[in-house]
Order: sequence, then structure tokens, then C-alpha cells
Amino acid sequence: MNINQSIINYAKKLEEINHDYKVSYIEAQTIIMHVLNFSKIKLISEGLREFTNKEIILIESIINRRINHEPLSYIINKKEFYGFDFYVDNNVLIPRPETEELIDLVLDYTRDKDNISICDIGSGSGNIAITLKKLFLEQNKNIDITAIEISEGAFKVINKNTFNILDDEKLINIINADALNFTPNKKFDIIVSNAPYVPLRDKDLLQKDLEFEPFNALYSGEDGLDFYKSFLNIINRYLKNNGAFFFEIGYNQGEALIDICYSLNIENAEVKKDLSKKDRFLICNNLENC
Repeated sequence: MNINQSIINYAKKLEEINHDYKVSYIEAQTIIMHVLNFSKIKLISEGLREFTNKEIILIESIINRRINHEPLSYIINKKEFYGFDFYVDNNVLIPRPETEELIDLVLDYTRDKDNISICDIGSGSGNIAITLKKLFLEQNKNIDITAIEISEGAFKVINKNTFNILDDEKLINIINADALNFTPNKKFDIIVSNAPYVPLRDKDLLQKDLEFEPFNALYSGEDGLDFYKSFLNIINRYLKNNGAFFFEIGYNQGEALIDICYSLNIENAEVKKDLSKKDRFLICNNLENC
């Protein structure tokens, strides 16, 4: 069986869980590229190449794991985010496309700013903190970034990604701590976070792939609001006067979070929609006037 034939064959198998041939086709390509260490261009140019028995065994073992709903990103230990390849394993949440829009919001806010500090709360794989640092370095901006992560396993992943993508893990201040109990030694100009916000009450309704992702990185109480309720209550511990925050939230949590903000005298917080027109981000551009 050659590469072209196998992509079609394995894509049909993967339809069992994806229910989408296009998605399954891309996954089949990704698996084969991973096993052969091929680029997309080489995969296409060598479409008639036959597999060795060893390659077939490895490819099919990955296909079987994927059919068992194990996320492909964990199997190949890689997920692209904002054009950068991040190492991921089951210690961290798999970066999502919506979070790239969170990056864009921060970039837009900092367009005319320099010499500022940013804190990424619940950093996970470090995708937000590292991507921002990489982009600011490319713009020759001097922006200090801190990443705070409670999980020791995730802390190791952040360090790995910082070295792999930035070539120096010291370019970001990485702290292994519970953000709700931690007191930073300085306040920040910007807080950004994709903290856990999935409601526990929805757990049995979600796709099986999520069962492989770290529980505490996904769920935050019955309504999914526990973390943000607690963090907004102590945000002055982290954020400077006139500071800004950018939080990713659940599509149906905007109204409840605005109410929480009002109760804490954070009066000019607003909810922004993602590209799918769903409420996705809670932001405040000036905490002092909130």
C-alpha cells in the first residue's frame, strides 16, 4: 500500500470518531507525516512510495489509539498554535484556535505600548505566554512576561516549549504556583488567561476526546465559573491601576461574568465574540475606571 492509498484508507477508518471525512483525511496525513518524518510537500511528492512493514505497524497503532478517542496531539506530542509547534502531553490542555483570537486582542491592545508587563494565569503548555513573547521579540518590543501554572507536569511542559520556541527558557518568568493563593512580588500591566471554565454539569455531554485532557484544566465547578469568581475577587493583587485583563470564557458565561464584575465594582468589563459569533472573551481595558 502506498502513501496515497493509505491516506484514503485510514481517513475512512477515522471517520468512525470524527464523522467528517475532511477532518479524518487531514488526521491521516498528519499521522503518516509524523511516522515518516515527512513535510506536507514531501508527503505529496512521494505519494506512490510504499510502506515498510515496520511503518505500517506504527501507523496502525496510532490509528487504533486515535479511534479510541485519544487526541492526536497527545499521540504525536505536537500541536500548532499561531504558527508555532508546541509540545503537548496529557499534563496540559491542547491549545484551541479560539485562543489565537485571545492573542490578537492582546496584540491589538499593546500595539502602541512598550516596556510593559504581562502575566499569563494558568499557562498550561505556555502557548499564550510564549507566543506573545515570540511576537514581541520579532517587533523588538521589551515586554516582560510571567507565566503562572499550578501543575508540576505542566510547569515542565512550559519550560520545554520556552526552550524549543524561544531558545532560552529564561526569557519568560515561569512560576509553579496556585494563582489564587500566590502573591506576586510586583503588579502587572496586563493579565491574560485561558483558565478552566467548563461546567462540571456538562461533563457527560462532551466529546470523549476530552476525557484524556487534564480535569483541572477544563472544569471549574458546576457552572464553570469558580475560578473566575475567585480570581476576579483578588485581581488587584496582580493588576496595576489602569491595567487590563483578557480572559477566555465559555460561550454562555458572558452575562454571569459581567454580573460578577459589577458586584466587584469592575464596571466597564465587556464581552467580545469569537469568529464564530459566540461570546468568548471577557476584557477590561482600564481597571481603575471599572
